[in-house]
Amino acid sequence: MPFSQEHRPDQPEALLSYIEKRIKQAVVSGELKPGAKLSPSAIAADLGVSHIPVREALTSLAASGYLEHKPRVGFFVRVLSPDDLADIYHWREVLEREAFTIAVPQLTGDDIEEMRRLCGQMRRLVTPGQWSEFLDVNRQFHFVAFRRAGSDQLLRFLSYLWDSAESYSLSGLGNLEKAQQDHEQMLDLFEARDVDGIIEAMMRHRALGAWPGPAHS
Repeated sequence: MPFSQEHRPDQPEALLSYIEKRIKQAVVSGELKPGAKLSPSAIAADLGVSHIPVREALTSLAASGYLEHKPRVGFFVRVLSPDDLADIYHWREVLEREAFTIAVPQLTGDDIEEMRRLCGQMRRLVTPGQWSEFLDVNRQFHFVAFRRAGSDQLLRFLSYLWDSAESYSLSGLGNLEKAQQDHEQMLDLFEARDVDGIIEAMMRHRALGAWPGPAHS
């Protein structure tokens, strides 16, 4: 599993955070596939670090739900069942409804301009070969509003739910054109500060990613 080389911090605490971040990125992006077994020694060699903080990072990520630890067997990227994904989307709906109720009336003109910029960027990425880039910008678009809710805990929960299903979003090609049409409609609703309209639009938008299809929202 070759990791791209980045600056490695020297402090032990920062080093552990760095290793966790790199492994989590590889899981969320789909670089590490569901079910893949992780070799602490191989990761340590790729990152140029000791295997001890790698094992600590793997243990932490398993406790957080990103990995599965099988005693005496090893660490694996979690495999999600259709029921797991349905559960993730259920709790996304619950939390996102609350987030929009709080956040949409608080959106600023700068927020709308940022969403408009990201929407335009996604418009240029609506091709199968740019699937990963589209999903990255898509996430930025939605989190503009989530951040305006003003809750670090809410952002943490939503980030985990989005992370959990993200690699499954890369498992096949979906209707990016329809997803982008949704974004453009939602941009108008955000600009109008239409809370009910956004909640209804997001229910339809999330349905694009319902199992067994890939996620777009």
